[in-house]
Amino acid sequence: MTLDIKAFSKNPENSLLEHGVDPNSARARALLQQAEAVRAAKAELKQEKSNKAAVAKEFKAVEKGSDEHRALVDKMQAVSRAFKQTEEQLKQREQALRAALNELEAPKPAEPPLFSIPEATTSQNFQVRELTDAEYPLWASYVRNLKAVPSYCLPQWAGIIEQAFSHPTRVWAAVSENEEILGGVPLTIFDSRLFGRFAVSVPFFNYGGLLTEYRNVAEEIFQHLQAVCEREGWQHVEVRTTQKGLGLPATSRKVSMILPLPETEQALEAQLGAKVRAQCKKAGNFSPEVRFGGVELLEDFYRVFAINMRDLGTPVYSKAWFRTIIAHPEVKATLVVVYVKGRAVSAGFLLGHNGMLEIPWASTVRSANAMDANMWMYRQILDYAVRQGYEFFDFGRSTVDAGTYRFKKQWGAKPYTHYWYYVLPEGGERPSLNPDNPKYKALIATWRRLPVWTTTIVGPPIVKNIP
Repeated sequence: MTLDIKAFSKNPENSLLEHGVDPNSARARALLQQAEAVRAAKAELKQEKSNKAAVAKEFKAVEKGSDEHRALVDKMQAVSRAFKQTEEQLKQREQALRAALNELEAPKPAEPPLFSIPEATTSQNFQVRELTDAEYPLWASYVRNLKAVPSYCLPQWAGIIEQAFSHPTRVWAAVSENEEILGGVPLTIFDSRLFGRFAVSVPFFNYGGLLTEYRNVAEEIFQHLQAVCEREGWQHVEVRTTQKGLGLPATSRKVSMILPLPETEQALEAQLGAKVRAQCKKAGNFSPEVRFGGVELLEDFYRVFAINMRDLGTPVYSKAWFRTIIAHPEVKATLVVVYVKGRAVSAGFLLGHNGMLEIPWASTVRSANAMDANMWMYRQILDYAVRQGYEFFDFGRSTVDAGTYRFKKQWGAKPYTHYWYYVLPEGGERPSLNPDNPKYKALIATWRRLPVWTTTIVGPPIVKNIP
């Protein structure tokens, strides 16, 4: 958004808020002082122009060539010099203010930290193979040094998934002749009677995938996985990315909805639309309270989450899954719970990485929908994200034009397409493990009629095998 002097002078505080600058900050005070100096110079120039006009009128009453006339000429020259000096001063002050305002336009990163494989290729010789346990530290170092790497590709998540669900993760990598890792893909292995045997990178989350800085390495790894898939007897390999054009069959039905964040809560207030602000304010009539924390909020979070998952007809994760994530020292996890009259009605699970705060799980009990408790919770979360210094907020994955998509879009979030690639054995078919599959409609309807306590017992053994 371009900010000119005229717009800034008309409403300086609003202009600062819209550009993420706190009106009470030293930076804002300096800009306001510069704007005041411009206004003072304009007022002085107006006075000097008036002085010139007054002297010009005096010439009509004196005789040309007289002493009075010569005195007026000297007076006009003095007034004209003062006018030019003030005019130059105004020009300099406007240039200084314009330069300072232009500095407000750029510093925010334009795009969220989503991993992208460059077009570059490598001329190094390499082979693709499964890494041994002894080579995992090399893989961990490689992943941590990549720019915008998906957090779920970091080694700690493989441990979390195995601890909670007993699914092992193995890594296939491109290794050069001097044992340098040039790229790779972590694959979590699923094996159950109900859903079969397959591998996913990375399950249960929105981001994973193949990591490399070279296109030819990516192509070679995918080609190698074809043989791995057949050798291991997998029905498919699913690789989840936001990277298009990797030359394999892919689905792109889902998008992440991501919102760039300003620097202050005041700027966020100005950034949100009037309709969103009104809905959030409506919830205030019910005196909601919000708490941010850790494991001490897990019981309340899980109660809301389990009720909502039952109402959606979806098997619920175990409480132990969330406890395992919260307890891990290398994961930045936060729980948020909203209470009305002491009862938990909305809850969310927050994960932060690379300057972006993500909410992979969020729920609200149906009885709180009339209060706009969900809207109010997200507003508190966005304020929290700004206070914590995050540059982006990830509302999570949605199908384009679905209800959740429209909910996230109203906050100003923009869609970023997911590309989930499939490596299939000869004659294999893409999987259909998703709630949109028509064959699951009857099961979903049945699940919605179960008591919540039953779903928390029956659900976890099922959902642990649905990536």
